[in-house]
Amino acid sequence: MMTASALRRLDLVSRKCFACATFRHASSQSTTRLVPPSWLPVLSGAAALLLVCSESERNQKPTRLESFSCNLQSPPFTTDSEETNAAAAPDDETTSILNWSGTHAVQVSNANYYEPESINEVIHILADCHHRACKVRPVGSALSPNGLSFSADGMMSLANLDQVLHVNTKHMTVTVQAGARVSQVVETLRRYDMTLPNLASIAEQQMGGFVQVGAHGTGRCVAPVDHYVTEMKLVTPAKGLLTLTEADGELFHLAKVGLGCLGVVVEITMQCIPAHQLVEHTFVLTREEAKQQLDALLKQHKHMRYMWIPYADAVVVVTNDPEDAVQTVPKVELASEEERFKPFYDLLINVTKDLSHPYTLESMNGMGFGELRDAILAIDPLKVDHVRRCNEAEAEFWRNSQGYRVLPSDQLLQFDCGGQQWVWEVCFPTGTQDENNGNDLHLMDQLMQSIEENDIPAHSPIEQRWTASSSSLMSPAHGPPNGLHSWVGIINYLPSDDPIQRRRITDLFLNEYCNVLREVGVGVNATSHWAKLEQPSSVWRLIDLQLFLQSRFPLDKFNEARRIYDSKNILSSPLMDLILGSTK
Repeated sequence: MMTASALRRLDLVSRKCFACATFRHASSQSTTRLVPPSWLPVLSGAAALLLVCSESERNQKPTRLESFSCNLQSPPFTTDSEETNAAAAPDDETTSILNWSGTHAVQVSNANYYEPESINEVIHILADCHHRACKVRPVGSALSPNGLSFSADGMMSLANLDQVLHVNTKHMTVTVQAGARVSQVVETLRRYDMTLPNLASIAEQQMGGFVQVGAHGTGRCVAPVDHYVTEMKLVTPAKGLLTLTEADGELFHLAKVGLGCLGVVVEITMQCIPAHQLVEHTFVLTREEAKQQLDALLKQHKHMRYMWIPYADAVVVVTNDPEDAVQTVPKVELASEEERFKPFYDLLINVTKDLSHPYTLESMNGMGFGELRDAILAIDPLKVDHVRRCNEAEAEFWRNSQGYRVLPSDQLLQFDCGGQQWVWEVCFPTGTQDENNGNDLHLMDQLMQSIEENDIPAHSPIEQRWTASSSSLMSPAHGPPNGLHSWVGIINYLPSDDPIQRRRITDLFLNEYCNVLREVGVGVNATSHWAKLEQPSSVWRLIDLQLFLQSRFPLDKFNEARRIYDSKNILSSPLMDLILGSTK
């Protein structure tokens, strides 16, 4: 007899087979057929038979259904049809965009790429596209690792709507256009002794994308950035310009993390806090020490994050606290740059000594932390022993870098994320701000054990952060006001331009490595950061994801809002339709 779970899967397979039959690739005007129409009954029948099997049996032995895998590989790996279209379209007739992490690209006809300079232009463009049922996906700085804002059928850049409109010192708010960069807003607020309440790692995000994807920093009592939005102006295809506040209730809380699907955000008002200096303390613990001290560190410090280093007994801890809350900043003699980088220098010289162009101290002069790590990894980024040596050198670098520094909050809460990379980050509840239930350490224990038992060449670090709950209904950290959430991100760098090496890293990361995090995340209800959710690699993965998202988020309400405010689905993208469902 089928289990309830199997019946739900069978129902979803039957309803989704035709949706999975074709998929318009995010960087091609052509349609790539995944499953021939004549195979659809076979697929449904195969799915029905396979679903009788237990979950454990299916996981132990790949099923025939895996042969119908959704081949949604990301650029720069193109299909034949993409290459044909690219050759047919002159460069001066298209706009090409590559995301920050170098993992996704899109080419858009200039006739369908818009750069409005006013809200009225946005209104006019959306009204016209709605009338013609033409796609127009809003894009910010293209920083999302998964190319969330990309659509080859049409895009709108908000880069020209970049003004800081008003700073209200009485109510401690700032009103900005959606294209204003976070760094620009912070600099403007500095003149008023104000700053944003939370920052992610990258300052070049545009404020619209910053909010729409639910960006976050770290801190037990600090929510993701979307939580601090007090008003937003949204241009919708079907209903025109809306101004939303708390008084609009559910729609406001759906739209704050709207993923660009409910309308184009053109203006945001956000709560601010007084500008302040932070005292940052960086130190290294053993894994056991990190586990024992976690709860105390979370409660003692306003901001705190862990960086776990695979194959090394080292957890880098970074805490930040307002300077006026720190009685005394210990005076610690900091190591010189040469001493800090020595582990990298020594390893890079050693692993390249037999190459035709070995590294020397002279040739490494001026190379930064990320460049040195990339140079080492590029030698053999998927060989576990080599990655272990690189990670151990990084652990030693951090031991040499322990100490304190005092700087404005925005300069410390943003940090170097490294070079081009694949990254996946998940979020899950871990109790309350008063009482951590241990989910955070349980997941990390399982993750590190699985990585090292399965010899996965996991690059460093695995970053772990914490936030308070968000009031936004589509935020991965949505929860009760006193809720505590943990965010864990895995990473594999793309340290060279060698296409074969990049493909091998991509295959390893999107399959074996992500599968490990996916499996250990099930028990704690972990969901992906929206900007880091990649296209499922198989029909099974797609069904699993759709079922999970339906249980984790109010997708019925969100999709109903999409049908009302974007009735022709022009703001969506293939990725959004695939994971959220088309509203047509």
